[in-house]
Amino acid sequence: MAGAALFCLPAGLFKDFEARADEENNDVVLRFSALSDVHFKVSPEAQEVDRFRRSMSFMYEYSAKQKYPKFDAMLVAGDFSDHGYDEELLLFRKIMDEGIKPGTETILCMGNHEFIKGSKKRWEEIFERDSNKVYNVNGFSFIALSPERGTCRNGDFLYALDWFKDALDDAVKASPDKPIFTFQHYHVTPTVYGSRGEDNWGTIDLFETLQKYPRVIDFSGHSHYPINDPRSAWQGNFTAFGTGTLSYFEMGSEGGRYNKFPEGYRNAAQMYVVEVRKDNSVTLKPYDLITNSFFDVVYYVPKPGQTDSYLYTDKRYIKNDRPVWPQDAAIRHENIDGEGVSRLTFPQATCSDIVHSYRVDFETKSGDEWKTIACQYFWSEYYFKNQPKEMKIDIDYLPEETICRAKVVAFNPWFSESEKALEIEFKTPRNPSSPVDQDAAMPDANMLDVAFIGGAPVNQAKNSLEKQKDVQIFGAPKIKSEPELGGVEAATFNGENERLKIQFHSRDFRMMRRVTLSATFRVDEMPSNAQDVFACTEGRGISFEINGAKKQLEFWASINGQYNVLSAPFEVGKFVKAFGTYDGKVQRLYINGKEVASFAKEGALTYPTDSVVQAFCVGSDIASGGSGSNFFKGTVARARVFSWALTAEQIANLSK
Repeated sequence: MAGAALFCLPAGLFKDFEARADEENNDVVLRFSALSDVHFKVSPEAQEVDRFRRSMSFMYEYSAKQKYPKFDAMLVAGDFSDHGYDEELLLFRKIMDEGIKPGTETILCMGNHEFIKGSKKRWEEIFERDSNKVYNVNGFSFIALSPERGTCRNGDFLYALDWFKDALDDAVKASPDKPIFTFQHYHVTPTVYGSRGEDNWGTIDLFETLQKYPRVIDFSGHSHYPINDPRSAWQGNFTAFGTGTLSYFEMGSEGGRYNKFPEGYRNAAQMYVVEVRKDNSVTLKPYDLITNSFFDVVYYVPKPGQTDSYLYTDKRYIKNDRPVWPQDAAIRHENIDGEGVSRLTFPQATCSDIVHSYRVDFETKSGDEWKTIACQYFWSEYYFKNQPKEMKIDIDYLPEETICRAKVVAFNPWFSESEKALEIEFKTPRNPSSPVDQDAAMPDANMLDVAFIGGAPVNQAKNSLEKQKDVQIFGAPKIKSEPELGGVEAATFNGENERLKIQFHSRDFRMMRRVTLSATFRVDEMPSNAQDVFACTEGRGISFEINGAKKQLEFWASINGQYNVLSAPFEVGKFVKAFGTYDGKVQRLYINGKEVASFAKEGALTYPTDSVVQAFCVGSDIASGGSGSNFFKGTVARARVFSWALTAEQIANLSK
């Protein structure tokens, strides 16, 4: 296999290397799977159970067809469970015991989720082994290291550092030429994708130790980042690989520019098939359990320990190939009737690594010149084995009925962009919320306006959407007239299980990159915990939250994928009229018509992308699965969302 110089070998090319190795009797002597972040729930019907079961059955089917027919070991680098409940861990143990046959070793370590409602002692009881353990498989050492606690911070592994060094020294002595496999749940900072810069899910605890052991090949999970991203392979003085997930993708923030939870992010089930040959060379074949097929990439470590031969180094960030467009590539445009949405369609660019994402710049004419007014970023969906051949992107709201120009560039994973941009001119559609006069002294809310009329919640939003958004009621909040508000009706929530829920959609959020959030509410007693008055913040979004510890009202806004929180004190026992705005440059909080806090940050608001949690709640926040969280104990008279930032004068008028 000498002479392979590509960073990531195409799978078709690699078959030639394998055939040559077999002819030279350089046979496979060890085969194992490497995976992590399975995230079992209590229910045996959860999709992760089937994916994990199939990961084992596939390994036996695949192995049986190879010249070396054995499946020697399964390595799982933590987060077997969502919460560390006994029911989740016992279910994982049951499915594992049913799927693993005699002759296959199970090699396990703990993740941070095992600590949420569990403990190291209980984990060791259920899996009948030490959480830090050295395994020997076919003469190869595997060193499992578990954190002391699940804080996901530097320091979680320091308690076992001496033990880890001793285990590494013993492995070096036992096999002077063989690769040494280590694994722990967190990435080692700064190595693979997910352990660097703003995307650092790792710990620095182990880096200096591993630097002294060049034959180490380390596996880690935790970030849920795709394993077919070439940054999931890293080499310095040792080798490291990220192991992906069998549950859901969480993409890198990339400086806050991209959506961390893109559409379809729960279609994630990736693992490695790892093979070691007689000459100690190691190959990792990324496999996709969603499509039951290998990705067209193979990672290859020909000489573990010989660092001058390492390919997956940081030099890749400097020297790499730019994406290119197919010949005659062009953009198509269409308007989605009735939704105020423009859709652009264009072919995927190509790259020797992967095409990672796209940036679209939008321009309008100012006189005879084009002026950039907005830009958006889109994943290429490279993390799906069945990646679409064309990109179909629905763009954020632009000025309605306006001639715009879009310019699209492609990025590789090292953030080198295509030299050429695809361009198209088009006319934007009419905004379906346009019946609202945004310049009125006291404008109506166009996205959501929940009030209480005749003893029931009603959505009064003024727009021309085909179907007005319904209000779902959970529990039985008490609705009555409030003398303080001149007899206006309001709902009192119990802080336990009562809430209203209004479903939103991606098309709604596309019109809300500028926004005003408004709530009229009263708190009779300051809580000790965090409670949400009006919210849509499951991972992203905007909300009004009472911070009981600080005795303040907070306005949360996810800008460029990162939360910023404004806060100010408010009066208990009286109705408060709160407004939070974001105009693309400044976030502001108003209480009773007066600005009380502001923060300058240019960008766009980002919202949840999972349809289940694309909803606003009155009396709580939306939670994973669509349920409620941070329930509010207090009274709400009105909750509104506007798709633009109201002026200070408009807010003063509406607060009278």
